[in-house]
Amino acid sequence: MPAAPGHPARIFPGFRKAMTQATRILIVTDRDDQQGATHQALARPDFETVDAPSFAEAYARLLNSKFELIVIESIQLACDSIEFIKRVRATPQLAGILILIMAEWGTGEPTLALSAGADAYEPNETKPIDPNRLVTSIERLLHRQVAAAS
Repeated sequence: MPAAPGHPARIFPGFRKAMTQATRILIVTDRDDQQGATHQALARPDFETVDAPSFAEAYARLLNSKFELIVIESIQLACDSIEFIKRVRATPQLAGILILIMAEWGTGEPTLALSAGADAYEPNETKPIDPNRLVTSIERLLHRQVAAAS
């Protein structure tokens, strides 16, 4: 099936070719609901998701397994998210990992997260989240990483 207009595979030639194996995504979430909107949006053959219920567990998983992307969907305090991002960025073996935070606009969290080293944010004011927008953001981040590596 051809990619839809505006889809990264059409915008960025060769995008699908570069994405030959599943992208491992660590979702940091303090929700118990593994059937939530984020999980449903990322339930695709080209993504493999793993959950971490806390920032401490997420960091441990990052050190013990390879991930390409972290999605922070935490309801915890924003300062915890920012400290986690700084900790990941300060760890040399995690230098190439992408970070996307789901944050509420108007709280200052997106700006703080980006200044701490997050690569992108998605607004989470809309309930449920827009799955197409989330996937498109992730694919753009992954393409940018592939393009920078070549």
